[in-house]
Amino acid sequence: MAGRQSALPLVLLGVLSAVVYGLAAQRLSAQPRETAKPELLIALPRFAQVLMAGGDRYLAANLAGFRVLVADTGRMGADDYAVQAKLQRDIAWFNPAHEDNYYIAAAILPWNGEVDAAQYILRKASDARIFDWYPLFHYGFIFYHFRQDPATGAQWLLKGIPRVRDQQDQWALQNAAALWIEKGYQTASAAGLVDAMAANSPPGAFRNYLKMRAARLQDLATLQDAVQRFRERFGKDVEKLDDLVSSGLIAEIPADPLGFGYRLDAGGSPTFNPTRSPKK
Repeated sequence: MAGRQSALPLVLLGVLSAVVYGLAAQRLSAQPRETAKPELLIALPRFAQVLMAGGDRYLAANLAGFRVLVADTGRMGADDYAVQAKLQRDIAWFNPAHEDNYYIAAAILPWNGEVDAAQYILRKASDARIFDWYPLFHYGFIFYHFRQDPATGAQWLLKGIPRVRDQQDQWALQNAAALWIEKGYQTASAAGLVDAMAANSPPGAFRNYLKMRAARLQDLATLQDAVQRFRERFGKDVEKLDDLVSSGLIAEIPADPLGFGYRLDAGGSPTFNPTRSPKK
């Protein structure tokens, strides 16, 4: 009996401890807590990174790359992305051919305000990886999308074409370049550039496709020139494209070989229809 009585206080103490622990845990869980910082806190100077890697710049690139890979981007802010950009610039300096580095740079940095860093890394990669067309594609895309400069973007796409081994990929890159050229150049100049692309393409369906794109651009340039002459002659804007025919400035509205046709935009200038014209 005495043994049971001596054990009772221990049981009560255990129960009391559990209750206190539970209440304390519940109270603490309701308190605001500082979010854990992401992996990217600081970027050391390059010489320090190489020194810590035993003088091996390739190892320094891999160690910095590991920090980038394990970072939780879901919790990162602008300051964190600035550090990541610095780290990835360093990796590109240590080892310009680092494949993971340029992939991550293209996928993350420009979308988070670090456009300059992304282009630095991609340019380094394109110079070091002369067999790889992807850095040039991403580099050109940044000009197209983030710099709002499709003409320059198209030129970088064209630089990547000699590196492409697969015919389908070559055609895809040329097609993208043709579309960007159309957006980035005066219409007549774009027609000439796309026609030159067609001439440099192997005979076949894709060359014919590029020639059709060049032809429709040239037709659009003709319509735009006719609208300008209409304004100069009659002192007013064209209300519909048929006005160009009735005024004698052109013989007929050209047929778009791709089937979209032409229309006047809000400023009264000829442009392509956004959707295919219905077949008659």
